Amino acid sequence: MAKQSKKQDKKVTKNAKKVRGTCRACGRVVELPNHKGRCECGQGLIARGGRVVRIKETPHGCLEMDAAKTISEPPAKAPEKAKKPVKAKRERKDGKMSGLDAAAQVLTEAGESLDAKTMVERMLASGLWETKGKTPAATIYAAMIREIAKKGDASRFRKAERGKFTVAK
Repeated sequence: MAKQSKKQDKKVTKNAKKVRGTCRACGRVVELPNHKGRCECGQGLIARGGRVVRIKETPHGCLEMDAAKTISEPPAKAPEKAKKPVKAKRERKDGKMSGLDAAAQVLTEAGESLDAKTMVERMLASGLWETKGKTPAATIYAAMIREIAKKGDASRFRKAERGKFTVAK
């Protein structure tokens, strides 16, 4: 009684085993007869490779599909977690500034847009920041770009032009 599938050249049998899985739409655990069926939520389901997959676009014949047997109801939604309060900025124990704090101070004192190399030269000359790194300008540049990307409008820096930064007002 097996017939040949035109699309996949695989044998399709009517006595296929039942597949158990979770409906992606509602979370119910269902058992699908013949690898396809309809969940109680009305979503058409199909099993591929032993896993239950939701059909994104409900097919035309979905209402005629066999109903899937519900094994368990969807889990209750957990209450949302409260957001963590924003931590206060802490001071360094050694009394030195971070690279970003020093860069913000140098930009404020300069009153104009500067590139990372100039900022680092001024920070090191004035003793605001110390580093043993080989490429401190690249480090400061990357840190300022990360702060702009993460904080957006709340960032201390703005890109003035290519490679140059200014203080956000």
